[in-house]
Amino acid sequence: MNWFILSITTAFFSASLSAWLKKHFSDLSHFELACCPLFFSILPLFITYLFIPKPEFQLEYWYSLAQLLPFQVVGFFCQMIAIHISPLSLTMPFLAFTPAFVMITGAVFLNESLNLWGIAGIMAIVVGAYVLHIDMKDRRIFTTISSMFKNFGSMIMLIAAFCYGFGAVFGKKAILFSSPVYMGMHFFILFNGLMTIILICSGNIRINLLLKRYPLGIIAGFAMYGEILSHCLGVSIAKVAYFVSVKRMNIIISIVYAGLFFKEENLFVRGIGAVFMVMGAMVILLFGN
Repeated sequence: MNWFILSITTAFFSASLSAWLKKHFSDLSHFELACCPLFFSILPLFITYLFIPKPEFQLEYWYSLAQLLPFQVVGFFCQMIAIHISPLSLTMPFLAFTPAFVMITGAVFLNESLNLWGIAGIMAIVVGAYVLHIDMKDRRIFTTISSMFKNFGSMIMLIAAFCYGFGAVFGKKAILFSSPVYMGMHFFILFNGLMTIILICSGNIRINLLLKRYPLGIIAGFAMYGEILSHCLGVSIAKVAYFVSVKRMNIIISIVYAGLFFKEENLFVRGIGAVFMVMGAMVILLFGN
C-alpha cells in the first residue's frame, strides 16, 4: 500500500507540474517548457543533496548511472522532438506503452516477475492511457497506431517510451546500490544540469525569459522536486512495472485539471479511458504480486 500511495503522489506532482506550466508558460516553446522545471529544480535538489547521508561508494552504483543516463537523455530529446514536429494526438499515445516495455526490462535486469493479475492491470492502464490520447475527431481507435508508420514523430515518441522503459529499471538498480533520496538528488542534479546546458547552448531556449518568471518557475521546480523524491522512494519498494503503471494515473489527474481550470472539452469521452486506468490500478493494488 505504501508504494501505491507514493505512486499516486508522484502522479499528482507530475500532473500538477504540467498544469502549472500550461497555465503560466504556455506562450513559450516546447523546449523552454521542458527546461523550466529542469532549471528551477536544481537548487532544491542541490540543497537536499548537501544534507543527506552519503552511502558507501559502490562501483555498481556508478555503473547503473552510466547505463541510466544515455537512455534518459535520448528519451528526453526524442520526446521533445516528437512533440515539436508532430501533433500531440499522434505522439502522446505512444508514451502509454512505457509500462509495457518496463514489464520486459524489469524481468530481464531486475528479475522482477509479475503474476497474471498484475500483467492484466498494467495492460488495462496502457489501453486506458492510449484511449485518453486518441484524436476525438477521428473515432477510429486504431488510427493513431496506423499513423506510426506514416508519421516520423509517432515513431520517435515510441522510441522515447522504449528508452524510458530501460531508464526506469536502471534507475532502480542505482537506488539498490545507494539510497532512494541520494540517488534521486545526485542523478537529477547531473541530468537536469546537463539538459539545461545543452538546451541553452543549442539556442532553443531564451533563459532570460525563464529568469524573469522566477517566482512562477520556482514553484514548477518544487513540483518536479516532489515528483523525483516520491518516485525514487516508491520505486525502491515496489516492482518497477507496477509503480510506473500506477504513476500513469497522472493522466486522470490532468483531466480533472483540464476540466476545472482550462474548460477543455471531450472530458466525458476521455472518461472511458480513465475507467480502464482506474480498474487497472485497482487490479494491481488488490491482486498484483
